[in-house]
Amino acid sequence: MNKRSGLVIAMRLILILSSILLVYSAVQILKAPAEAGHALKAWEKKREEALISPAHAELNLTNEETPLTAEMINLAVERRTSSRPQRDGDVIGEIYFPRLGTRAAILEGTQRPQLKKGAGHYEGSAVIGAAGNSVLAGHRDTVFRGLGRLKKQDLIEVETADGRFIYEVTGSVIVDGEERGAIQDSDDAVLTLITCYPFSYVGSAPDRYLLSAALLRHEPLTK
Repeated sequence: MNKRSGLVIAMRLILILSSILLVYSAVQILKAPAEAGHALKAWEKKREEALISPAHAELNLTNEETPLTAEMINLAVERRTSSRPQRDGDVIGEIYFPRLGTRAAILEGTQRPQLKKGAGHYEGSAVIGAAGNSVLAGHRDTVFRGLGRLKKQDLIEVETADGRFIYEVTGSVIVDGEERGAIQDSDDAVLTLITCYPFSYVGSAPDRYLLSAALLRHEPLTK
């Protein structure tokens, strides 16, 4: 085999591999919205199950005879979540951005399979709605697209089986992707959303965009 023949074969192999990669990428792009839609439907089903659960009444704030305090809400949330631990990949809720008009499912865990379907809840971070820092991660070009457009006092609505939690944006910060300790613990119920930055960066972005929000109020799930 002469050098010319070897070069032709190498070029053909590169072309074939490039075509396979292009087709694979296209399939993944087309599958993403469908998988995200399936995750939202899974949450809708779980939501209906939560509404008919006996434990739902425990967090019903419409009971004027015995209004619940923040401490009682935290206790009820912790008691319920401790009795039903979440597994990696479980759909645990939904996040909605009124300003953006977008919503996405929330899944337990932040690995690639979860982030393809929605926002991922960091294991070890606080349960959504309870005291502490609840941390969610999402891709900048899918579920957290437009995150940079949110401003202070904008609202974020998060639903789980424990109810609807309304958060108010308090600020944002950009940190190096390798920086450790950027996410701080909190005694209050707060929410931190993380995505890659810059938003328009092509490829693996070097930095991270952290959006913080504080819990305003808790509402029961309603039909």
